[in-house]
Parts: sequence; C-alpha cells; structure tokens
Amino acid sequence: MKKHLIALAWACILLAAPAFVAAQRMDPNMPGMQHGAKPADAQGVGVVKAIDTAKGTITLQHEAIGMIGWPAMTMPFKVASPDLLKVAKVGDKVKFTLHPADMANTVTSITVQH
Repeated sequence: MKKHLIALAWACILLAAPAFVAAQRMDPNMPGMQHGAKPADAQGVGVVKAIDTAKGTITLQHEAIGMIGWPAMTMPFKVASPDLLKVAKVGDKVKFTLHPADMANTVTSITVQH
C-alpha cells in the first residue's frame, strides 16, 4: 500500500510540473497579466483642498482607495473637463471617480456630498 501511495504522489508531481513550468513562462505583457494592473475607474471620497483653474487641477484630501491600493493622502489631480472644477468649492466633501494612469491620474466625475 505504501508503495502505491508513493507512486501516486510521484505521478501527481510529474503531471503538475509541466503546468507549473508553463505558468512561469507566461508573457507578463499579456493583457490582464500585469502585476498591479489598475482598474479602468476607481471611486473615492474626500475633501476639496484647492482648485487651480489655470492648471486644470483639483487637490483632494481623500480617504484610502482600496480598488487601487492607495492609502489616504492629499494630492492634486488633473480633471477630465474644466467644467468639473465648477462642481465643488474648497471645503466641500465630494465623491469622485478617478481614472488611474500612473502619474497621469484624472478625475472624471465629482459629486458634492451633503
């Protein structure tokens, strides 16, 4: 019986090895295979700290955004449209949609929370 269990264990190892090797050879540039790949959009909540119409940015002190692994922080964001800068004023609590793109993160929508 012991010999059969050992033989069965080796068979499992030998059958699993090719799949393991193939997984190690996958192209990391294949769509969806990037480590840390970011979703198309993420939702955030924060407080407006500054609005710069000349630069087209809004500075938000936002809560953690788990979808993209961000801790709470304060930072400026480009906005997708200058009209978004008219939605809220400094001090407003807002819900926003963010399109994460490395260093070119863009706020695509803003809603004032009451």
